[in-house]
Amino acid sequence: MNTDDYTLVRSISKLVLKPQAELTCANAVSQDREFNYVFRRESDEIVELNMQTWIDELTEVNKHLQQQVLELKQKEADLEKSVAVLRSILESTANGIMAVSLMGEIVSFNQQFLDMWQIPNSLTLTKNISQCQAFVKNQLKEPQLFHDLMWEVKCDLKSDRYDILELQDGRVFAQYSRPQKLDDKIIGRVWSIWDISEQHQALERSKQISESKVQFVSTLSHQLRTPLNIVSFSNSLLKRHINEWTGEKTRPLLDRIQASVLQMCKMLDDILFFTKVEAAKLKIEAKPLNLVQFCNELVAQIHSCSSQNKINFVSQGNCFTAFIDKKLLEPMLQNLLDNAIKYSPSGSVVDLKLLCEPEKVIFQVIDKGIGIPVVDQQRLFEPFYRGSNIPHLPGTGLGLSIVKTLVDLHGGHIDMKSEVGVGTTYTIILPSVK
Repeated sequence: MNTDDYTLVRSISKLVLKPQAELTCANAVSQDREFNYVFRRESDEIVELNMQTWIDELTEVNKHLQQQVLELKQKEADLEKSVAVLRSILESTANGIMAVSLMGEIVSFNQQFLDMWQIPNSLTLTKNISQCQAFVKNQLKEPQLFHDLMWEVKCDLKSDRYDILELQDGRVFAQYSRPQKLDDKIIGRVWSIWDISEQHQALERSKQISESKVQFVSTLSHQLRTPLNIVSFSNSLLKRHINEWTGEKTRPLLDRIQASVLQMCKMLDDILFFTKVEAAKLKIEAKPLNLVQFCNELVAQIHSCSSQNKINFVSQGNCFTAFIDKKLLEPMLQNLLDNAIKYSPSGSVVDLKLLCEPEKVIFQVIDKGIGIPVVDQQRLFEPFYRGSNIPHLPGTGLGLSIVKTLVDLHGGHIDMKSEVGVGTTYTIILPSVK
């Protein structure tokens, strides 16, 4: 057997997975460039191999392998595309998403999750959920509740969880987590978090308004009963002694009846006006208005109804004519002046100031009354809300709410500064439309 034959034998012996020593080249026949080799095994068994057949088979195997490689590459590309689509979906959602393995390792998260919690990149790179939870816990109002929540989740891997988290900066998050399964086997947990601060504030406001309405109904019932009792009692006395008493003796009773009726009418007018404002039935109709004349007439009207306090009116600037809706301006100032008189000592002076500037008008109502506690100042413009230091004084809790709504409707701004025992200043700034 020559050298070439020996090399071929070694190659073939490897292909057929037979030790080389077991094969001996007996003969090689060439027919039209096709080589047939005959081998004799040590057991004298004759093995005949056709090289072309081997080459064809190897070619087919090679083609099959190449096809498998192409299919694997296509599957890899499809998988990468699916992962990219999934990542795009996670990044486009408004919720913060984070997936955690059973071993406590962060598997995946989206940018929204990092932004909501303001988690630094150095922390996310560690992929340690314990460190991440410690960072989150420090941002919460009640860290212990979050600690207890995490402990419950670890003890109960199969259950879904829904919780509300309040942050120290005032934001409120809703948090939902559920077990992540693969082939019915739990492999981790997925957390979904979204910001519900606005909904939470709206709900709290709704609760406050509901509570205020209940308080309003109770207060209104009591306040209506007081003047009604006066009317009923005075009327009873008049009927009993109408033929005995002189006009001088009956006049005080008639005055009490008239004052009580006016008080009830004021309450009902406030309620009716508030319902119109709430129903958005009022529209701005700005017309030229002489503000100095308007304020003087308003002050004179209030003085005719109440003489216990004097209103001092002063104006600055060119305030003769401005484009303002009179029907909106009158209840604004009327309510503020009524409150200033009601909550000021008898005989004190209430200041009404008017300042006119280009394209805007400024009104100020200043009193030296009982003032407003700090705890009440944030809610003072809410409907039905009344200050904590005036339960003994009549009122519906609608006046300031009406003022605020009308100022907003006119595109203006109202500001309030107050100190208990010193007094209160209301400032209204309204645009003068031309």
